[in-house]
Amino acid sequence: MSHPIQQAVDQLLLEQGEYSPLELLLSEGRLDYSDYEVWRTGGIPRLEQVLFGDPEMLDGLLAEAQEYAAALALQPETLRYHTWGDAGESPLSFSDNNIREQRFHTVFRKAKDQPQFDLFMDATATNLANGIVLALIDRNNHEAHRLLDQLYEVDPGHPRLGALERMVEAGDRLAEPVADCEWELHYLKDELLPLAERELGRESRNLLVPHWRRLTDALQDQAFDPTQPELHASYTASQAFDWETVRRTTQEDPDWPQQFLLLRRHAHACGRLHNLLESLQSWIRLCWSSPHEAVAIATEADTDLQQMWRLFLALDPELTAENFPAWLLLIRPGLTRQLPSPEGDERCPPSYARVYHMLQEGQQSQTTPDATEIQRRGELKQLNPELFIHYMRARTTR
Repeated sequence: MSHPIQQAVDQLLLEQGEYSPLELLLSEGRLDYSDYEVWRTGGIPRLEQVLFGDPEMLDGLLAEAQEYAAALALQPETLRYHTWGDAGESPLSFSDNNIREQRFHTVFRKAKDQPQFDLFMDATATNLANGIVLALIDRNNHEAHRLLDQLYEVDPGHPRLGALERMVEAGDRLAEPVADCEWELHYLKDELLPLAERELGRESRNLLVPHWRRLTDALQDQAFDPTQPELHASYTASQAFDWETVRRTTQEDPDWPQQFLLLRRHAHACGRLHNLLESLQSWIRLCWSSPHEAVAIATEADTDLQQMWRLFLALDPELTAENFPAWLLLIRPGLTRQLPSPEGDERCPPSYARVYHMLQEGQQSQTTPDATEIQRRGELKQLNPELFIHYMRARTTR
């Protein structure tokens, strides 16, 4: 069984207390949240149609994840999805293949995931409160309003009434234009987000994404200000999982390659969009311009680059983050045919340029180094002794 798949399932269990195929596809970048939204509104017949990657490979991924979850003695339960909003509760399909369909709709939980209610609380009020939560998760604000009115009549002192009312009222705001972007940002971050996460758990994203999208639209013409880095469409779009907008809005800033936060957002977004070479170029620039920010590779880069980063951190002798791109060339020399020449890039370390050209020219493949190769090795050793050691090790393993 694949170790990365086990890690992904373990991470979901740690964060959410359960394994869900939907959450795995989202977290692994195999499903875009905007496509998930279209599916939940009935715009896509089968969710399998919009997954990224080979269908057979993805089926194998879900099969292995289910096998691992079952081996952990977790409890399987069937979870069905239906359309959101006022359109009714039409059941939604993942695949026309019965095995895949059943696998997708099976979640594994550590324990019975049911809310613990006060035994002395009125059952009608409890059912109404739970109904409001479900209506908010399903983006049915009309139904949430109706149930909220009933809850006011049945139990005006219900302990969750205030929180539920604030979330329902937040839904009403979506139809209004954003009057003050800065105020809206603080409202979302400091009030609505923690409230929704506490009351709705991971399903809070269903409530929050439209609010982040609304603010993103209002920020389209807002220039990036390093003193207020979150008051920019690239940030709010990332909260809405709108990676194409993140990519576009970062690049619209003429100085984006010099702004480490925009570089980081661009790298992350391109990775989520599976533009891996474009993503890698931004991670490389980030390593050079802001090495302390390169730690984000561990959590925000694609799975393969994260693995390379872990290997890099374990090197002996150690290398600084600024040297990660050069070391990556040593491990993946074919990248020299894909990455642009570093000539003219003021942030490029001389040692990277030296490694790039040595690999591109194919000198490392010679059994007996010629005078030019010996000279360039000497230059690399003088520029970066530690990197030179890894260069020689990489050469002898090929």
